[in-house]
Order: sequence, then C-alpha cells, then structure tokens
Amino acid sequence: MRTTDTYRAELFARLLWIAGAGHFEGTRILEVGPKDFHDSARLATLNPRWLVLLDLPEKAGNYEAWRDALGPHTLFIEGNLLYLAPDDLAALDVDLIWCTGVLYHNAEQLRLLCRLHQLLVPGGYLVLESATARGPRWRRRGCYVEVHYPETYRDVETITHLPSAGAVRAWLAMAGFAEIHDVDCYRAHNRDLIGQRAAWICRKGEADQPYAYYTRTGLNPRYVVGESS
Repeated sequence: MRTTDTYRAELFARLLWIAGAGHFEGTRILEVGPKDFHDSARLATLNPRWLVLLDLPEKAGNYEAWRDALGPHTLFIEGNLLYLAPDDLAALDVDLIWCTGVLYHNAEQLRLLCRLHQLLVPGGYLVLESATARGPRWRRRGCYVEVHYPETYRDVETITHLPSAGAVRAWLAMAGFAEIHDVDCYRAHNRDLIGQRAAWICRKGEADQPYAYYTRTGLNPRYVVGESS
C-alpha cells in the first residue's frame, strides 16, 4: 500500500468502528470518484449487495483493469453526480457513500453535499474527505471559502473553490446531517496533511432536515437548499 493511501485505510477503519464491522453486508454502496480503486477494494470486502462506482466519462478506462478483482457485484457508471438523469438518481438510494478527494474539485460544493444526503437511505452513512484551505488555525476552523477564478488553485482546472474545514462542516449540517463525526485519519501516518485536508463520517437520521430559507414569515413555499431545479 502506498504511503499516500494510508490515511484512507485509517478512515475505512474508523468507519467500521463507528458503524460496526458487519453493518454494510448486503447493502448498497456508492463510491464517488474511485481514483486508484484501493478504496473500492476495501469497500468490496464489506460484502455489499451492490458496489456502484461513479466517475466521469474520461476516467472510465481506469476501471477495466480492476473489474475482475472487484467482483461481479460491482457496477461502473459514467457521469457527473449533479448531472445524472432523474431515473438514474432514483436507482441510487444507498446505505453508504464513500466520497474522498472529490469535493474540492467541484464548483457546486453545497449542492453536491445536498445530493449525497438525498441519495442516502435513513440510517445511511457518508464518508467524506477533502483538501481544505490552509493557513492559520482561525481560518481553517472558521467558515471560509477561497475562490480561485479565473486563475484556478495551483493551475488545477477543477479547483475554483477551496473551503476551510469549518465551512465544509457547516455545509454538511445545512445539507441535513445532524450526526457528524470529525475524523483525524492523518495523525498516524500522514501528519504532513494535518491542516491541509479534513475528513468526516456522517449518519443520516430519520428526522434529518436540510436547511430551508425565506421561512420566517411563513408566507412562502419551503425552499430547501439543494433542491432547486
């Protein structure tokens, strides 16, 4: 296992500690942005009914080398989660979403988190990990978003918004998650990433409600964040 992969192994172990080792057997799991497929292999060991891997069309070729190793219950879907057709989304009600190293590559980050919350069944778990804004502790813990446009962050085409860890946590609550666990998965083997990345494990509760706005007068319809067409 590569050194850069160890913090994700720690995150996986933390998930099993929180949810229980056998919790996901026979369930439906979605991984958004499989990358090197190391996490996919870990998720396959949970014996899910289905393991769905979702990534952009440009990444589809990477899956072929892993198809046999991941087993017959693995399905690869090409697409952007925010642009899938309604019928495709309806088929993605899942018990676990694994989403690492993806959020900061998306310009519509709150909308993405809302979509992840919507796709989980009640009682389902989200594992989220992301690069975050750097700098002094007050900036990292506060709710701030760096906007890098038209010059993108470090000239990476997809990084136009780099949120602080505090901002991501606030967005998770706005998306509807009431149970949010901050996970320090870097300290054991990747201490250089502390203050540069952050991770959370969230559980969708039966009574979870996303943030709605323009509600004070009671005269408007319910405008729920992330549900605009």
